[in-house]
Amino acid sequence: MSFLYPAFLFALLALAIPVIIHFFNFKRYKTLYFSNVQLLKRIKQESRKKSQLKQILILISRLLAIASLVFAFSRPYIPLSNRTSNAARQVVAIAIDNTFSMKAEGEKGSLLEQAKLKAIEIANSYRVGTQFLIITSDFLPEHQFLFNKEQFIQQVSQIKESPRSPKLSVIYAQAISTVSTSGKNAEKTLYILSDFQKSSADIETVKSDSTVWTYLFPFKAEKTNNLLIDSCWFETPGRKIGQAEKLLVSIRNLSDQAYQNIPVRLTINDSLKAISNINLAGQEVAVVELNYTNNSEGIQLCKIELDDYPIIYDNSFFLSYHVRGKLRALGILNPMNNGSGYLKALFAEDELITYDEFPENNVQISQLKNYQCIFLINNQKISSGLKSELTSLVEQGGSLVIFPERMTNYGEYNALLNSLNGKEIESLDTASIGISEINYNNELYQEVFKKQENEADLPVIHGSVNFTEQMQKPETALLKFRNGKSALSTHTFGAGRVYTFAFPLDQKNFNFIRHIIFVPTIYNMVLNSGEPQKYSYPIDKDEPVMLNQSQDPDELKIINVQTRDEFLTSLRTVGSGKKQLILDDLPREAGHYLIQDGDQTIQAISYNYSRKESIPDFYSEEELQKLIQSPDFKQFQLIKSSDLSFSETLQDLNNGKQLWKYFILLAIFFLFCEIAVIRFWK
Repeated sequence: MSFLYPAFLFALLALAIPVIIHFFNFKRYKTLYFSNVQLLKRIKQESRKKSQLKQILILISRLLAIASLVFAFSRPYIPLSNRTSNAARQVVAIAIDNTFSMKAEGEKGSLLEQAKLKAIEIANSYRVGTQFLIITSDFLPEHQFLFNKEQFIQQVSQIKESPRSPKLSVIYAQAISTVSTSGKNAEKTLYILSDFQKSSADIETVKSDSTVWTYLFPFKAEKTNNLLIDSCWFETPGRKIGQAEKLLVSIRNLSDQAYQNIPVRLTINDSLKAISNINLAGQEVAVVELNYTNNSEGIQLCKIELDDYPIIYDNSFFLSYHVRGKLRALGILNPMNNGSGYLKALFAEDELITYDEFPENNVQISQLKNYQCIFLINNQKISSGLKSELTSLVEQGGSLVIFPERMTNYGEYNALLNSLNGKEIESLDTASIGISEINYNNELYQEVFKKQENEADLPVIHGSVNFTEQMQKPETALLKFRNGKSALSTHTFGAGRVYTFAFPLDQKNFNFIRHIIFVPTIYNMVLNSGEPQKYSYPIDKDEPVMLNQSQDPDELKIINVQTRDEFLTSLRTVGSGKKQLILDDLPREAGHYLIQDGDQTIQAISYNYSRKESIPDFYSEEELQKLIQSPDFKQFQLIKSSDLSFSETLQDLNNGKQLWKYFILLAIFFLFCEIAVIRFWK
């Protein structure tokens, strides 16, 4: 047993007062006059013995009553841990989990509302003068200050659900950092009120602070059925005008209940484009196909949705993209060995692709940025200026196709390939060799051939180059010769792609040009060109948003399509001249956002809520207790929801098991004992 105010034990010296009074009272005697004292001598001796016993019992009762009162005012307690709250200044941090999973219903309503009530109850259990700190999942700047009890309760009542779901270790580190800075020379306590979802409650990675006592209070939700849109993606890359699209939607059933004929709708620019019904068994994942055609150019704002209650935040998925008009391709040709005529014939009067050409001795370098795909056709000269511009174009998302000329010195080619992190050309081989293998799994040839044949009749190439074997420069072979070497390979550089043929495009290789493989190879290289588009962003992660245009805007702002709220933003240059938006965590709601330069819309971005909050996988109280049994978590303690009196539980955790009430009862008991002896002892 310990005492909260041990100095008050000096009051036990007051026990000497009744003892002194008792002894003085014994010395007092009374003279009686009686004729025959011999008869009374024996009666007097017996009465004196009984009177002395009575006085001793009264004295003992008084001493015990006074001692009990002294002990009561000394606030005795039995420590439940090696810590008590007796510091002059206390700082209490309360972390309230306000993620979407806390919107679930428990026995007493919404878990978030229960957590807010518990936070207020915790605050009321502390004495006046205690300072409080709020930590939420969205780390709002207004919560970075210490509050008194009234201010704290007001702030807690205003907490709403947040789409962000940081790890528990991040919340703990933020709380420790803030409370350590604000609560110097104070006793520091942290309460974590959460459902402890396993996807974010990474307790094992928490770096505990021995100066802060931490209490975990778990909330348990009732089992709820939930159907959600998990993710969406297109079957083919590149969004083009007139293209038949196949949008794939992953639907997850997180309950044991089966769903029948659930409609999944796709709207684009507020117009219904496709609808499909789906049946799902319990705990099943299914993929739905939504088919439509891009009939218009420009920005397309897509929303996929289904109907499901009571959890609705994961019923929608937003994505956006830009449909280009005609793609622009350019051929830079060698006038002495002009193979561009085959490309010109291929793209003549094409609805999707415009083809231009420059001779290698008259290239307008400033115009190259206006093309999505550039062909180097049998070039003999590649100037340093052209090399630099081609490297920049590929890095920013363009495509470069290289047909090497028959030469003895490939120094300028190798300088270009080195700048693009490609393999160098070693030598020219004049022998004829046939192509024997097609990489059907690559996007260039997906859905080109109805049947994949290993022994297909493929063209024979007359004269090819040999590349160095450099393992640090990986590439993907699209076409292979019979000797296993690459006839056509590809690799990425920056945001773009480089396609490298091992042979020139000329009359000697007309066998390749007239083959059925020529058209889809060249055509898909152009269709898959251009900077790749990011269709959607997770709202709980700070993924960088790049601006598609290269020129600096005059006045940049972001507009929420749903609410029409406007936010001013700015740019910073990263990488090789790319422009990144500085958002400062502005998007807090899922949906579409338009980027405008003045009154002109230049780009769209779409945000979606994290789906990890939908997964109903939580730590039980028993699992949490096991996790904090580690020696690293000596300052951690679990508050079980089954505790009957929450206020008393908090008092016991802070100050130990209080015994003063029992000593007050003992003092009253001993006073009654004294009264009973005086009253009834005759």
